[in-house]
Amino acid sequence: MNAREKYIQELGRYLNTLPATERADAIDFYDEYIADAQYASWEQITAELGTPRQLSHQILADYSIKANEQDRGAGKVASTKSSWRVFWLVLIAIVTSPITLVLSVVAFGILIAALGIVIGIILGLLGIIVGLLVTAGAMLYLGVGLIAAAPMTGIFYLGLGLVVLGGFLIFIPVGYWIIRWLAQGIANLSKFLYQKLQQRRTK
Repeated sequence: MNAREKYIQELGRYLNTLPATERADAIDFYDEYIADAQYASWEQITAELGTPRQLSHQILADYSIKANEQDRGAGKVASTKSSWRVFWLVLIAIVTSPITLVLSVVAFGILIAALGIVIGIILGLLGIIVGLLVTAGAMLYLGVGLIAAAPMTGIFYLGLGLVVLGGFLIFIPVGYWIIRWLAQGIANLSKFLYQKLQQRRTK
């Protein structure tokens, strides 16, 4: 087995999470690329493309970006899973890149900072949801307890509890959409930084 065959075989193993068609297309492309460039040794191939693992991270990041764009459709927000997949695969591709640039370090720092902000907002939203649920439960419990001894006060707390419960039920879909938009936002940031890095490396 020559260096090209060994490289392509190893690359194929790292791409086993791709759909069969996409995996075959990627393998055929790089097999032809190496053959056309007439790279005869492992060192020549890895100097140009990086190791099979490094190249696989780039391919997977490219595929996730493409899938996310298709998922978005006509200006819609992509699924949360698709958006987070873009973020993590781009982050891995940047970290494992065979070429270390100052821009890569900056991009990594920006993505980690963005992740921290998004996680903070999500935790805040979850805190609000839990707070509304606990408050509604407490008001309803208090209202039921007071209904016999002080009917008007009990009714007041029951009504207040139902209002808070309504706010909880309304906030759940609102929170979901906020989280989905945040996920799409961090995916868009990841795509932007990744594309800038790719442009810089091809110059």
